[in-house]
Amino acid sequence: MTTPVAHTSRRRLLATAPATALTVAGLATLVATQPPGRTLPSTLAVVVVGLLAIGLPLLRLRSGRPDVERRAVGTAWAFAVIVWWVPGTRLAPQVPGWAWTAGVLAAVTAAYGIGHLLAGPDAPRPPATGSAPAGAVRTPLAPGERYLWARTVLSRPTLVVAAVLLLAAVAQLPAGGSAVLVVVLVAAAVVSTALTAVARVRVDGDGVHVRQALLGRPLAEAPLAEVRGARSEQLDPERFGWNEYGVLRRSPSVLGYRARRAGEALVLDLTDDRRFVVTVPDAATAAGLVNAELDRRAGHGAAGAAPSC
Repeated sequence: MTTPVAHTSRRRLLATAPATALTVAGLATLVATQPPGRTLPSTLAVVVVGLLAIGLPLLRLRSGRPDVERRAVGTAWAFAVIVWWVPGTRLAPQVPGWAWTAGVLAAVTAAYGIGHLLAGPDAPRPPATGSAPAGAVRTPLAPGERYLWARTVLSRPTLVVAAVLLLAAVAQLPAGGSAVLVVVLVAAAVVSTALTAVARVRVDGDGVHVRQALLGRPLAEAPLAEVRGARSEQLDPERFGWNEYGVLRRSPSVLGYRARRAGEALVLDLTDDRRFVVTVPDAATAAGLVNAELDRRAGHGAAGAAPSC
């Protein structure tokens, strides 16, 4: 049986190989056909779009969510087509601009669908069984009691990256930079800020969810059926790289969301020896709710459990 890790590795190759090949080919075509003196702006535009085609899907492929992985492959294929927006106009200068734009947009849509389809079905995750570990913190719950715990977290390093991209876009305007490059940089800045910098962490009877605070779309989540136990601990910054902020970009064995360099974190032990880590205040209460719900679903209640802290 194919494991989730193997699925992610296959999807990573499927996302990056075409994007890399088309970016290199697009650069070669652009250099060969570009008029003298106008090489830098267009070349820079192709490089930026190519890096987005390769980099953004790789970041999303670390989320551990199968639906996000499928969309990441489709995104890589879509950006790979956009890479050829400028080089293609050099090869077919007789095509009107409106027709070329319409054709590229249609090709982008088709490429996204093909990449999403080729990503293939998801590998099944084995469900967790039993209650939370003995001695784990619990938040007492009455039989049938419903609960909702939520906090909003902000990833300042992600905002810094977005600001740098935005400043780079603004710097292109007086220099006569490519309009495509400006649009891409501004879009990347907005996306980085709106979609990953501010997140809403939610704990309920279905598990732990990290969603975009503005649009509500999921960034990372841990269904309760895959949780073995929860705890609160202090995040060790030495175990994470300087660039690992926002949606965690480690191997599929470490998922979640990192907003701060260090501090309190909610840590879930998942099936397949995976961990789900979220830097969030009051993580002990969240962990206690998760463990109490695991006990309740296992039919053990919270008798004899360690009290919430």
